[in-house]
Amino acid sequence: MAADAVRGTMMERIGIEWLDIGLERVVARIPVEGNTQVYGQLHGGATAALCESVGSIGTAVATGLEKIVVGIQLSVNHLRAVTDGYITATGVPLRVGRTVAVWDFRVHDDEARLIASGTLTVAIRER
Repeated sequence: MAADAVRGTMMERIGIEWLDIGLERVVARIPVEGNTQVYGQLHGGATAALCESVGSIGTAVATGLEKIVVGIQLSVNHLRAVTDGYITATGVPLRVGRTVAVWDFRVHDDEARLIASGTLTVAIRER
């Protein structure tokens, strides 16, 4: 992922690092530090932003970067609290169609414990 593409975006703000971007899966991580709520635990919104970014970038790659992709429905189940290290989201496309894509996510901490799961529906539009 080109640094210019995320400059000034939420992806830059949450500290996203792209680990694998492909047609079969997209993997990215963010640090817990700087993405916490007032109790020192990872903020659920940061997890959601990570998942939506993974699915959006994955859909953009699958459509050849020629379309506009926007999340239209996101569901994240937060399963375990995290207070340090990184969280890593792995997104797998369930379907990438002409106008809609659906992604499945698993989010793990540094100890490979499942901390969240979710789904994202993305609208695919002409530029």
